[in-house]
Amino acid sequence: MRKEYQINILLEKILNTLNNSRLEYLKAADKSPYPEYKRFLNKTSTNRNRFCQDIMALLRLYNFETENIMIKKINLEKIITSPFNKLKKDPSELIINIDNKLVELYKEIIDKSNISEVLNEHFVQILDSINTNKNHLKDKTLVFHS
Repeated sequence: MRKEYQINILLEKILNTLNNSRLEYLKAADKSPYPEYKRFLNKTSTNRNRFCQDIMALLRLYNFETENIMIKKINLEKIITSPFNKLKKDPSELIINIDNKLVELYKEIIDKSNISEVLNEHFVQILDSINTNKNHLKDKTLVFHS
């Protein structure tokens, strides 16, 4: 498989996971009773949206098709099972799991290719988000509104 094609696939996976992450951070912010943590969750969601825009710019830079990638790659299984996931997991667990998946994807693309320093910056910020979420879980029991 051509290297460019592999990079395209990884960028699309990252884009979809970032979009899911953004949505989960917004949901978690709605359920958090702590104002400072709610601000952190909303800010992180905004950053994930900016990350999506950066990935779209990278796709365009490398002449990959960017028209309706988000719409074309809708994860129907996630949409169908999301109400059930809400019953099983608390929001902090969901966002940490998605962030861990993002870390794996970013590691993979950074190892395969050094296409942009922006990816390294994203990677560092995602690691910081994971640490902040884990510290909040240790400091106080996060009770989310149902």
